[in-house]
Amino acid sequence: MEILTYTFVQYAFIGGIAMAVLAGLLGPFVVQSKQAIASDMFSHVALAGISGALLMGVSPWWGALPTLLIVSTLIWWLLDSEAYSPDALAMFFLSGGLAIALAFVHIARDTTFSFESYLFGSILTLTQSDLISIGIATVVVALLTSLFWYPLIGATQSPRHLIPYRRTPQLVLLLYFWILATVVWIGIKTIGGLLIGALLVIPVLTARSFVNSFKELVFLSIFVSIFSVLVGLLFALFIDLPPSSLIIGTLITCFVAQAIIGRFT
Repeated sequence: MEILTYTFVQYAFIGGIAMAVLAGLLGPFVVQSKQAIASDMFSHVALAGISGALLMGVSPWWGALPTLLIVSTLIWWLLDSEAYSPDALAMFFLSGGLAIALAFVHIARDTTFSFESYLFGSILTLTQSDLISIGIATVVVALLTSLFWYPLIGATQSPRHLIPYRRTPQLVLLLYFWILATVVWIGIKTIGGLLIGALLVIPVLTARSFVNSFKELVFLSIFVSIFSVLVGLLFALFIDLPPSSLIIGTLITCFVAQAIIGRFT
């Protein structure tokens, strides 16, 4: 197919596969921690960073990353005090981030800006520099997750099981928040802030009926994520629908299929 020779299409597939690997790798930890809403919270916080960067004349996408890292550290600190419940903090930052984003966008209304591309992704507009950033982030997240595999499993269990490993358990939890923030940052550029949560969670829900260990769950979640991204992007090349919608639609189809299979087996 000639369309696959176009540079922007190749960039979309490369970026989409990298995003799928990140989502499949981290998704099981997100589901295990029973804080799936955290991805939506971070995406709304990212919108505040994006709009703030717009006011300062900085690249909007790059404005989201420091905001995510700062807020994720703040959330970790507030959770450490045990004075606030995780769901209450999630709702606070989710609604607060969106409110700040709307205010900043209103102030910068004379600036040409497409908020929709960050809400629903713009995977077909990825540039070479975007791919380099996504590639570096994918390698870093994969290395950190492999190095801190068992500490991360212990720190994200619910109720949390802080096994006596050498490194401070709370610092491992902070690392987990930073990794999740980085994945969301990549997600807002590819699949969109409002849909990254689905890419983190649905592959895990689809895969867990067919595995017997956490490691198997991670590998199968990565496979389901990559499959859905590839199918969604291929359909997007021939159907006049947003790639993000088709990717999530493929994920939902996979989930429904496994539910039906599980019902009759």
